[in-house]
Parts: sequence; structure tokens; C-alpha cells
Amino acid sequence: MPHPFVEVADRCFVARYRQWDVSVGLVAGSDSAMVIDTRASSQQGTEIVHDVQALGLGIPITSVVNTHVHFDHSFGNAVFADARVTAHASVGLRWRDDERRIKKVFRADPGDGPEYAYTAADVQDLLATPARGPDDTFAQTTEIVLGDRAVSLVYSGRGHTDGDISIRVPDAGVSFLGDLIEESATPSLGGDCYPLDWPATLRRISSDLSPDEVIVPGHGTRVDRAFVESLTGDLATIARIIRDLHAAGVPADEATAAGADRWPWPTHALGRAVVRGYRQLEAAG
Repeated sequence: MPHPFVEVADRCFVARYRQWDVSVGLVAGSDSAMVIDTRASSQQGTEIVHDVQALGLGIPITSVVNTHVHFDHSFGNAVFADARVTAHASVGLRWRDDERRIKKVFRADPGDGPEYAYTAADVQDLLATPARGPDDTFAQTTEIVLGDRAVSLVYSGRGHTDGDISIRVPDAGVSFLGDLIEESATPSLGGDCYPLDWPATLRRISSDLSPDEVIVPGHGTRVDRAFVESLTGDLATIARIIRDLHAAGVPADEATAAGADRWPWPTHALGRAVVRGYRQLEAAG
């Protein structure tokens, strides 16, 4: 079997795992390494550790970064005992509640998870995993040094959640964007998304990307800046339609159907976008 980690730029690797189709990043410096996202359980996190060791880099994993709070990107944290876990400040505030929420969902209905491949055994591993929150948090930007290279962590605004960050390796031209973008499906517009903010957040990120930047999504294969810009356009259209429907007085429970063929994606892919967007507009008066 081929090794799951593929080098996409100088000492920057990506592994795409079957369960929940999560893409895990690995950035190596001269004396230490960083893992970006840790999958959905301690067992899956342990698999990452073994796969990194099999690369034979000869350096320790000293840093783990979570792109956002969701379980499929953070429940493997606990197995990285010798690493510091870093995430956005909102993750530090929300991770315990989010752990309770997702475990409650899976206990009630083990088949009611995100629409990616997973088994009953994967769910049991998840439920048995003690979540580990971040050791270090930040509000806007921070930097982690891995010997001869520095990795930038940036918060550009709300989108998929209120704590999504981008992780950039400037000397390699690689950016890890978590679930702010997805390649294998349309981005998840769940119960904690911010559809009216999301397009502006991606525009801020895109402004710092080079045309040939290697961009790693939270789910799926690597993409480029043009892909991000196209996705931003779709999200901007969704936000505009939500605003138009709200301004026209269309009730929230009728808005998805009222948008009809104006939506850039199938209505089943809109998730909670309309409800969340209406809630933002109502909160803003």
C-alpha cells in the first residue's frame, strides 16, 4: 500500500484518510514537526502518529494545530502527549461543549453523522475518546517555529464556524484552510456556520495567496487559488439570496424553496445556511 502522507511541497505533507474523508497536514522543520488536524478518535490519532513515524523524518512532533473545533479534526489530540495543541480562542471556549454535543448526537443515532464514510466501530472509538482542548490559543495571528521554518496561523473571520483558521507555510507556498473549503463536497453549512460572513473571510485569505499556492482543504484533495475564488463566489451568492429573501419578508421555513433555481448548489447542500443567515440578520436588527 502507498504511504498515506504525500509531499505536496518542500517538507509539507498531506494524508487523506477514509473515515470522514479528513485531510491531515504535516509540516516538518529542521528539528521538529507540526501535525494539522488529528481526526476523530484516539485510535485514528494513533494511526497518524504511526504514519508519521513511518516517513522516517527523525524529528519529534512538537506541535498540533486544529483548524477548528469539530470532532473529525480534533478528537485525536489526546495521543500527541509530547506536543502543544494550538487553536483559535473560540475553540478554547467551545471545545468541551462541542464534545458533549457531538457525542450526544452519535449516542442518539450512530448513523446521524456528517455525510462521509465511517463505521459503527469508528463511532464507538469516537465515543470512547476523551477530547483534549488546546493548550495555547490566539485571537488574530500567531507563529510557530519549527527549527529553520516558521508557520503562520491566522484568523480571518467567521465562516464554517466562529473559529476557523488558516495555516500557512510561506517558504513552501502551502496553505491549510480546514473546512473553510472542501473539495470532495460542498462545504458544510451546519448549525454553527456564519454564511453571511464566510465570503468575506475567504476573500481576506485569498488576498494573501499566490496564484500557484498549494491549498489543502479539510476534506478532499489539494486545490489552487482559483478554486477558492470560485467557491467564494458561490458562498457570496448564497449570502446575497438569504439577504434578499429576508428583506422580502419570506419566512425562514419557506426561504429555501423560495430561492428555487437561484441557489448555486442543490438545496440539500444548503444545510442550515438559511436559518443561520436569518438569525444573523435578525440579531443585527
